[in-house]
Amino acid sequence: MKETTLYLIRHSETTFNKKKVYYGKTDCPLSERGIIQSKILKEKLKDEKFELVVSSPLKRCIDTALIITGFKEQDILKFNDFRELNFGLWEGLNYEEIAEKYPKDWDLWKRDWKNGQPTKGENFMNMYKRVIKTLTSFLQNCTGEKVLIVSHKGCLQIIASYLLTKDENLFWNFDFQQGKYSVFEIKEGFCVIKKINC
Repeated sequence: MKETTLYLIRHSETTFNKKKVYYGKTDCPLSERGIIQSKILKEKLKDEKFELVVSSPLKRCIDTALIITGFKEQDILKFNDFRELNFGLWEGLNYEEIAEKYPKDWDLWKRDWKNGQPTKGENFMNMYKRVIKTLTSFLQNCTGEKVLIVSHKGCLQIIASYLLTKDENLFWNFDFQQGKYSVFEIKEGFCVIKKINC
């Protein structure tokens, strides 16, 4: 059986990354630096031929994918389940502001990262389930193909953790960086990390 190759890319830098705030559902654009990061990745991956390009539906991911691949937007598969965690009322706030405005929820989230959740937001396990549901369904239909996935840090950490262990416990062992790409190869259900943050 031929291997499936996944190129995992975190969207490039955004205007909100520069502010160092929490944001998941907020649809913000790439920063000038983010556009440059994407163009550099385009050059690094210019010789790769992707059968499929998959993206979160948010602008920062779609724009990263468009710059890197030169695909038309209608040719990119957009999965709602590959969105970042919904941070609810914490969107646009830094951790100091969150701790001051929502101390109880912040404390619970720090103590129980799987089940605690941002105020009026989403908890990790709900995000984990939606990402894995779509990932497993999608992988059944792209065996043997080379696929580019552009998504968010949290989503990519879930994908990597699941591919290697079939659970969430490696989540914090990954740090997908902006402006870099990683390569995971899957053959007969076994996943190997070929490259990380290149």
